[in-house]
Amino acid sequence: MSLHTLLDVKVIAMDWIEEFAVKRNSQRSNCYILETFDFERIRQFAKLLRNGRYAKICKPPNTEYENLLEFNIERNELSNLKTDVKLATDIATSPLLEIDNFLRTTSTVAMIHYVYNEQQAEALSNYLVAWAYDDKLFGLKSTVAVFTADATLFSENVRRLVYCISINPSTPDERKAILKEIATAIKSGAEKIYGRKPALKITDALIQASAGLTLKDVESAALESFYRYRKFDVEVFTEYKVKILNNYGLQYVQPKIHFEHVGGYHLLKQYITQRIIVPLQKPEKARYYGVDLPRGIILYGYPGTGKTYFTEAMASELRLPMIKLSPADLFRGIVGESEARVRQITTLIESLSPAVIMIDEIDQLALKRAGVMITDSGVSRRVTNMLLEYLGRRDRKSFLVGCTNFIEQMDTAFIRAGRVDEIILVLPPDREAREEILKLHCTKLRKIPVKDVDFKELSSKTFMWTGAELEKICLDAARIAMANEDKHVTMEHFDEALTDVEVNVKERQERIMQMVSQMRKLENVNKGFLRKAIEEFQRKTEKTRIKGMLEALQP
Repeated sequence: MSLHTLLDVKVIAMDWIEEFAVKRNSQRSNCYILETFDFERIRQFAKLLRNGRYAKICKPPNTEYENLLEFNIERNELSNLKTDVKLATDIATSPLLEIDNFLRTTSTVAMIHYVYNEQQAEALSNYLVAWAYDDKLFGLKSTVAVFTADATLFSENVRRLVYCISINPSTPDERKAILKEIATAIKSGAEKIYGRKPALKITDALIQASAGLTLKDVESAALESFYRYRKFDVEVFTEYKVKILNNYGLQYVQPKIHFEHVGGYHLLKQYITQRIIVPLQKPEKARYYGVDLPRGIILYGYPGTGKTYFTEAMASELRLPMIKLSPADLFRGIVGESEARVRQITTLIESLSPAVIMIDEIDQLALKRAGVMITDSGVSRRVTNMLLEYLGRRDRKSFLVGCTNFIEQMDTAFIRAGRVDEIILVLPPDREAREEILKLHCTKLRKIPVKDVDFKELSSKTFMWTGAELEKICLDAARIAMANEDKHVTMEHFDEALTDVEVNVKERQERIMQMVSQMRKLENVNKGFLRKAIEEFQRKTEKTRIKGMLEALQP
């Protein structure tokens, strides 16, 4: 008999209930910290107790517990779930003392909720430690389940003595079941009022779009979607994700550009398609050839070469959302807050995955640990270690793209195989690429009214410029034309804009040579692709202008 049948429930994430039951039956501990943001989980557990289902999944089977207690910390209320009666407690006595007495004298299950701050966790900690190794509780099969927003509100010593279970916000089956129930209710109500049923389709895209949302969020998004559009719209569910990430100060991007919007870099786009996009979009093909699914890459290149822009285009080709993360999103001033934030953010990202997680300036998060100053009480090292642990998880669903200008400053553990698939060098655009980029910014990405502009000549005049600088020159030329109230943006406007920019070609050549040299030293680099990228750069670059540099780039 399955656990679903045993519990007689339809919409419930069984994974955390199963984990709870297995751990409870192991008899190693009788105290549990259940981490969740969803109050629906608390109601589910309470229902489990009221209906007597808890006894069926925990040893000894069909045990009749004498007391089933519920303690609401916020209201300081203690209730008996068997009778739904609030228990009178002495004003001068903490309800925790009453719970302690029940647990030690009768067979009792105590459900405590909802711990959301350190003061509440501190008040509970001494009791949890005492209950965790109390033989009387083991003998009576008494159990304590504490629901919290964040398990790290409890100290590490407390967490070692209890079981911590992180509850998934929702599973695909749960979301599908909830949406079906809502659709059925809406159709039934509409038929009674209007005499016809609305067409409410529950697609795979909808189930995927709602990933990471709690049960309550899924219900709210579905109702809001129907109210606004008279259908279940993916965009509404995405908006709920954006709200969640905004609460954490993170940026959720639904990519809108594709590889066709990236000028040049044809070899790089082809390589990424073969190595990353095809395996992730066709996992069955990867499995056939015994190839593991890609886990992430590091884009290493000169500032302004479009690493972030390229990442968004790649996410679009993968048909995945993108979450932007920076060092400032993780580090906080209060002791212990940075570590807690890393854990919360990585948990949130996984709940919203599959997604592309783009970390700009990843070198700031992955500095060599031997060289990190200890003036921050070890926070940087602990954050680095936590990120290393997260990126190394075999069950990680997010795809990492780290962007950096300083690979030489990164800890080798961050860039080894297993955490990322490889490091890829992004060189400045060659002449053909510059011409494509200029055209894209003037015609596709923006509708600049250009006339008689020689893009080939412009690409020659912008030797060794980056994609960011090419974008700026297009905007500057347009601003000049606008200031003059000219109908079109012409070559004269571009020439005037060019006079305001100076590029140190020699300094850039030296930096690029340093980058190539660094790539040749690293292990997690496809040397074959590196040679091809350098050869293409040499072939399409004005050789007479960087003769010395090209000679230095030779393998």
